[in-house]
Amino acid sequence: MSTLSPVSDPRLLSPLYVWRGGWLAVLSNMANQPHRHVAASLLVGLQGPLNVTVDGRRLDQQIVLVPPEQTQTLHSEGPVAVIHLDPDEPAWRGLSAGMGGHLQQILLTALPPLAEAQAHPDSVIRLLAAIRDTATIHPLDPRVASACRVLREHEEVDLEQLAEQANLSASRFRRLFSEQLGVTFKRFVLHLKSQRALALWESGMTLTELAVAAGFYDQPHLNRTLRAMFDALPSRYARGQPVQVVPLSVPEGISQTRPS
Repeated sequence: MSTLSPVSDPRLLSPLYVWRGGWLAVLSNMANQPHRHVAASLLVGLQGPLNVTVDGRRLDQQIVLVPPEQTQTLHSEGPVAVIHLDPDEPAWRGLSAGMGGHLQQILLTALPPLAEAQAHPDSVIRLLAAIRDTATIHPLDPRVASACRVLREHEEVDLEQLAEQANLSASRFRRLFSEQLGVTFKRFVLHLKSQRALALWESGMTLTELAVAAGFYDQPHLNRTLRAMFDALPSRYARGQPVQVVPLSVPEGISQTRPS
């Protein structure tokens, strides 16, 4: 259990910006329980340092980057920007090598206007481009990059089909996938369903309707998945306020390496 002191229910201070490789939101505050994301979490305190615990290690910093599949908690009394970057998102592939002072300044300049509803979606696209441009990309093996694209476009494809397309056995493909992304194939597929749920989420939509639209078995399956991956349900952030999901048209831009 988390020992963090409670804060009031967080409110979305900006639209939920969603693109193919992640999402961005600004919340009034945040206090959550230990949980793990398949995506990397880029957390930015807009008024000062955050209290973040990563795999039991406490960090008091204004900007914290949490790699995929690491247990985390976040506590902030003030507004916080939360950016989730999928394991195959070029921004994360670059940031995994480290984050310099120039990028930190870009984040601290570009994110506060989002909390004041001053930003246009194009400004979020420019921020994402800046994150990608300031980092040295660590490209994916092309077989894994291709599999990720197929998984995003076709919900029913299975591991055996992807392994065959990659000219690998199922066991070797599963191992390569996990080595490249840092997450298992099963967890990545479940994560993509969660991302679809976020993209489809609208004010007034019931969780049953959302579960069916996003491809989950039923509402309890959606509930369990969202609580495990985000420590929250969408209704927590939508309470008493309209929800605006803004899909962003962001180029995929995934580089590739030669297969070994």
